[in-house]
Amino acid sequence: MASTVRVESGVAAGFITLVVAMGIGRFLYTPLLPLMMTEYGFRPDQAGLLASLNFVGYLAGAFAAGPLCHRFREFPVLAAGLLLSCVTTAATGVFHGFTWVAAARLLAGTASALAFVAVSGMVLLIITHNGRENLAGLYYGGVGFGIAVTGLAAVPVARAVGTGGAWVGFGLVSALISAVVLLLLRRYHEPRPADAPAVKAPLPRNPRFARLVASYGLEGFGYIITGTFMVAAATATVGPAGASAAWVVAGCAALPSAFLWSSAARRWGRLKPLVVAYFLQAAGIVFPSAFSGTAPLVVGALLYGGTFMGIVTLALSEGASFAPTARARIVGFMTGVYGIGQIVGPAVAGHFSARTGSYHIAVFIAAAVVVAAGAILLPDAFGARQE
Repeated sequence: MASTVRVESGVAAGFITLVVAMGIGRFLYTPLLPLMMTEYGFRPDQAGLLASLNFVGYLAGAFAAGPLCHRFREFPVLAAGLLLSCVTTAATGVFHGFTWVAAARLLAGTASALAFVAVSGMVLLIITHNGRENLAGLYYGGVGFGIAVTGLAAVPVARAVGTGGAWVGFGLVSALISAVVLLLLRRYHEPRPADAPAVKAPLPRNPRFARLVASYGLEGFGYIITGTFMVAAATATVGPAGASAAWVVAGCAALPSAFLWSSAARRWGRLKPLVVAYFLQAAGIVFPSAFSGTAPLVVGALLYGGTFMGIVTLALSEGASFAPTARARIVGFMTGVYGIGQIVGPAVAGHFSARTGSYHIAVFIAAAVVVAAGAILLPDAFGARQE
């Protein structure tokens, strides 16, 4: 029973961490973006730049998280990431100038990566030691739950207290539930003995691993364009209420997706479902632009939400399988490469959107890049030789 409680509390803590660091810290920006552009006076290219700065911070945090966890262990890094995420979420509402908001979003990205990598290390260790790897899909569902909650609550809260008040309110809520996470996980904190050797496991040197990392970086570019501009783009066609509803649909689809894609991987291996997920996501990205109306938007949201966390789960699990002893370093490295794509994507989308007055070109670029990500893995997924 104690082992079961330990596993369940660890997975629950990881789930809540992803709600705070990803669902709120990163993706609250999406439903609030149209209101921020109005109340804060931001242009589309500035909105894209803010998203890119968030991912610059995410990139820095992803590459720093591995060494920091190696030096201090995961719990202190997780605590620092959660604290910084709460502070920067609130700060985005306190300061409305572009420079201040840019600084807050930059640090929020760093916080998200630190918390994500650190808690992933802790949760994956807990479930692996207890033979419960199937729970990884439930853990990653925290991102989808966070997206659904913020999608439902963000606009009503912003209309009641203003966009700035919404950011501050979500920052306070994040602080309260972060305390729950730290209480659940503090028992698993094991400081490194002063005389313990620090052995740094190398990254795999394998062409298959290199192709996996490249495809994951392209996914970072393609998926984040929709993740950043979905609500803003949909507002122009179906109105604010319909656009917010589409984002909620995406979050609800994301909630069980990691578990479902993990189940598919147990039957067909990770790469085949991963390629299928890429192609389905590309269809979801382009569908609302190719066909007008509410129904195509809902279909696109379902396909997008139902794949992006599944891709994260499958890709990171596949990457870790190349060198299980270097799991934390591989997760940090792949997350960093993913972050590079996330930096470039919103900036490119904002550039084209500001100059054309439409998100269509950016959407089709995103879909093409995600198709390329899946195509890279076709020989490994469906080739004759399966290693």
